[in-house]
Amino acid sequence: MTTRPAPAPETGASAPGDLGLSGVFEAESRFLSRDGRFNSRRVGLGLGAYNPYTMLLAMSWPRFFAVALALYLLLNALFAAGYFALGAGALSQQPDQAGPRLLGAFFFSVQTFGTIGFGHVYPVSVAADVLVTLEAFVGLMAVALVTGMLFARFSRPTHRILFSDHAVVAPYRGGRGLMLRLVNGRRGDLTDITAEVVLSLRAPGPLSAGPQRQFHPLTLERSRVTFFPLAWTVVHPIDDRSPLRDLSEAELARREAEVLVVLRAVDEISQQPVQARISYHASEIRWGQAFASMYVRDGGLLAVDARRLHDMHPAPLPEGS
Repeated sequence: MTTRPAPAPETGASAPGDLGLSGVFEAESRFLSRDGRFNSRRVGLGLGAYNPYTMLLAMSWPRFFAVALALYLLLNALFAAGYFALGAGALSQQPDQAGPRLLGAFFFSVQTFGTIGFGHVYPVSVAADVLVTLEAFVGLMAVALVTGMLFARFSRPTHRILFSDHAVVAPYRGGRGLMLRLVNGRRGDLTDITAEVVLSLRAPGPLSAGPQRQFHPLTLERSRVTFFPLAWTVVHPIDDRSPLRDLSEAELARREAEVLVVLRAVDEISQQPVQARISYHASEIRWGQAFASMYVRDGGLLAVDARRLHDMHPAPLPEGS
């Protein structure tokens, strides 16, 4: 069974012992991948689980443009097939051969869809006029939808919070501290940054169940910063109250430790919230290392060199710590 951690000092609220995971992750080596995605998926939800709007909003820009182009070509191909099915007399100046006539119908559809209208090809039957009217309506709706989607994608708040490749256990105030470092990778600013760090460990459980996961919220030296113009080293002091107090590097590896990090902030320009996640497996925690300074002078002003985000140097831990 998982334990229920003590109330967090900052909020006084009690965090669920299993973070809402209900113990089903027992066989997994880690919960989050390095890019912050959960190492799980939901299946069997049916077609109702697919929302075209959120899918188009979340996909990458190259994939979005590829989908938009594919839909554009598909719609024009469908209307071209309609013009072709109306016969050679539906449009003016149509060749007799089927292939060139189908190709001409496709490019006539492109002109109609985009309201270009070169004028050398035009409908000459009522059925063709009706199909042109329908295509003009579909084209207006398609342009409006794509424009709205482009606006939504550009206005959606995104972040580029850069995390250090490794967490470190380094000397801290005469003892030790678990540290990770992050920097804002965008030119825009973030405000009201809060960090939440949880330690996941395997612990002995019932013989029938085997080792069980336990989750321990880690108290931070500072869990919130108002402004984030430079870099932030998130520190958990390993003191007498820390779950890491009696754990060594080998013990963390044996218990498959994972440090889960959630960062929440407000984008200063859009005033909308953003969130970033990452995790550090026991193998990604460096003991006896400390982060090197990132601060430089640029044109006489204090600056952070993001290229030094992952730089470390040896820092022997205090004896007996």
